[in-house]
Amino acid sequence: MIQNWKKLAVMAGIALAAVAGIVLLVIFVAVPAAKYGKAGALERRGDRAAACDAFDRLGGYRNAQARKQKLQDEVIATRSVQRMAFGGHSWLVLEERDGRALLLLEVIEEKQPFDEPGSQASWEACTLRGWLNGAFYRSFGQAERARIAETAVVNSGNAEYRIKGGGVTRDHIFLLSLEEAKLYFPDDAARVGRSRDGRAAWWWLRSPGMAARLAAVVAGDGTLGAVGNDVDYYDRGVRPAMWVTMQ
Repeated sequence: MIQNWKKLAVMAGIALAAVAGIVLLVIFVAVPAAKYGKAGALERRGDRAAACDAFDRLGGYRNAQARKQKLQDEVIATRSVQRMAFGGHSWLVLEERDGRALLLLEVIEEKQPFDEPGSQASWEACTLRGWLNGAFYRSFGQAERARIAETAVVNSGNAEYRIKGGGVTRDHIFLLSLEEAKLYFPDDAARVGRSRDGRAAWWWLRSPGMAARLAAVVAGDGTLGAVGNDVDYYDRGVRPAMWVTMQ
């Protein structure tokens, strides 16, 4: 009888060791490998900002940091500090690629909620997206609208708080994501948005915050607000972004 219990104890110990080994294998091998694969998929899809952030979060896994640096170098090589007049507004040129330029409105001219009270922070469904691709887009002349490219916008979510984004949307006008706001500016000071009166102002990003009802923001001092603000907060600035063909 005692021998049987000893055998059972040994077998139980072996089973526990096997389970522990599987858990460690998943934590230290399978999970990082999956994240590495996802980062590579983002890179192939052309979402360099999200891919860069994903590689950064992998730390020393494989060549993740080298791939992150390569992506950063590609953006830095095309980054421009110039300003461009378009459609009666002044824009910052964040990147130039393949005969197109990524523009971001320099001065915050509009403040409005991300979405209606009680809504989730979904770029795909928010009222702000509707306004940007509706009334704001139509405010440009016909020749200008012809130069604004329809863009496949990847909504990768909030990696810090593990909040999922929505599906890929096709937009003429959009907001920057958390990853893009991080990648395209060298520091917080460069990221500061200002209203017409010259005062620093908070501005919306299209990424969700730490909870469903929160949308990510850039604070008045240029720091990234991954925690987010309530989507119905009215005193947040709008900085439209868009890809336009160069002449």
